[in-house]
This record gives sequence, structure tokens and C-alpha cells, in this order.
Amino acid sequence: MNKPAQRTYHDRRDAAYVLPNDAAEHARLERQARYLSAIMDSQPVHAPLSLTGSNLQILDVGCGTGIISDYLANRFKNAEVYGLDLSPDPQLRDHPENLKFLQGNVLEDEPSQWIDRGGTTRLALGKSTGIFDLIFSRLLVCGMSDWPRYIETEFALLKPGGYVEIQDVDFRWFDADGNCISDSWSWWQRVRVAGESTGLDWDCGKNAAQRLRVAGFVDVVVKTYRWPWGGQWESDPVWKTFGEYVATDIVELNWHMIARLMAKIGTEEREVRALQEEAMRVLQKEERKEWFYYVTIGRKPE
Repeated sequence: MNKPAQRTYHDRRDAAYVLPNDAAEHARLERQARYLSAIMDSQPVHAPLSLTGSNLQILDVGCGTGIISDYLANRFKNAEVYGLDLSPDPQLRDHPENLKFLQGNVLEDEPSQWIDRGGTTRLALGKSTGIFDLIFSRLLVCGMSDWPRYIETEFALLKPGGYVEIQDVDFRWFDADGNCISDSWSWWQRVRVAGESTGLDWDCGKNAAQRLRVAGFVDVVVKTYRWPWGGQWESDPVWKTFGEYVATDIVELNWHMIARLMAKIGTEEREVRALQEEAMRVLQKEERKEWFYYVTIGRKPE
């Protein structure tokens, strides 16, 4: 197990995101994207878009390695697609010509403040509201410190009739009978409180739909997927592979997340290590458990 000090992270002090941004994390994100696409029958974006015409704009918030940005740019070749992240594009591959990567904080920066790959040129989108036809984001659970404000920002950035799509999990583990089992885990209660103190919402997946409605979105729909922690109970090879990925990569990522979160509230290193080790024991225990992953879509009224 690598120690958290061996990882690298973004340098924005105004952003809550606690996961790494190094080569190991890029590789994990690429694997995760493939597995999520597989359980979604190779349709990782669900918004009912039929984009035609000119001046079409799409934003992928928290784009990471750009794998969904690539998908959107290839699917909508007549659109300008922008991938926005706290960290620079890692440049793992060539990208479509209609895709641009930008660095910025969607909560704190105006669109005119997002900078390009070179770190100097600011994008001239022409205005700060009513820009995009689609705003997509997924798995911001470990980095979004103000969900209501984020969704209000999305509403403002969308054109009338534009769509928002939010994909995220709840950090609640359930057993095979659908009972929540994580409420009794002492390590998780400590970590949960630490995250909440920084503004994180560990139930952001299921909370997204109501937040979209409150912000003014209409035609809100939700599709829910299982997120298995282990593949030994899965009969379908696609789900088995996904579960095996979660039981290895996400368990290890959890180790680093605990270190970062607890450091933010000044927890001593000895206590942090005890929480990490307890989490490993619980999450690697041979018992069926799973999260739920929510895909939530809404439309800005005309």
C-alpha cells in the first residue's frame, strides 16, 4: 500500500477535491471509465440530446483524463466540447479537434477565467451565462463542497432548453438484503463527519434530483445502477469485472482519501493510520456489499 505522501494533488486551495492527480490516478480513472461504460451498455451519457445546428457547446466538469470529453466530442462532431478540471489535461492520447481542455474551478471562477492547456490563454466564451447546451459531470462526491451552488451555477451556464446530467454515488454500503450496514462502522462515522465539515455531501447521488428541481430544472429523471464491492457474487462477467475493480482500486483509493480528509481537520497521523487500517479490514471482509450510483438528468426550461 502506497503512503498518501507519495501521491500528488491539485494546488487549488479554494477546492475541496481530495483525490490524487498523478499517473496512478489517471490509470485508475481510465479503468473506471471503461467499467462504467460497460455496465451502461456503452452509453455513458444518458441525456436525451439530439444536437443539430451551429454554435453548440458542451461542458464536461471534472473531466479528469478526458475520456468522457472525447466521447462527447466524437458523438457530437458539430459541437464545441470543453473539458474543465482543477488539474491540467494529462495528455494520455490525441483528442478530437472539436475538444478543448480548460483548467479552473467551476464554483469559484467565471468562464472567462478558465485557462487553456498552456496555462496562459483564457477562453473567450463571450458571456458568463446561457452558454452551454449540455453540462455533464460525474463522481464529484469527493470534491464538491457546495452542491446547491454548483447546480445553480449549472442552471445559469445552460442555454434555455439545455440539459444537465449528474452521475454520482452515495457513500452508503448496503448488504445483499438492501440493509444499510455502514452506519455502524466507527471508522466511517469519523470520516463522514470530517468530510461534512469541509462541505462534502456523501449522499449527493440520491440528493441530486431534488436539488435540480429546487434550482428550477424540469423533466428530472433518475436511473440507478448498482456499484458492487466485489465480483465473486456476480454471475454476469461485466458486473464481475466491475466489482473486482471496486474491491481493489476503490479500496486503495479510500486509504488516500481518509488521509487527506482527516489531515484537513488536524487529526494526528497515528489516529489516521488506525482509521485507514480499520477501513481496510471492513471493506476487504468477505461479505456482499454495494453502493448505488445515480444518473440524474434535468432540463432548463425554454
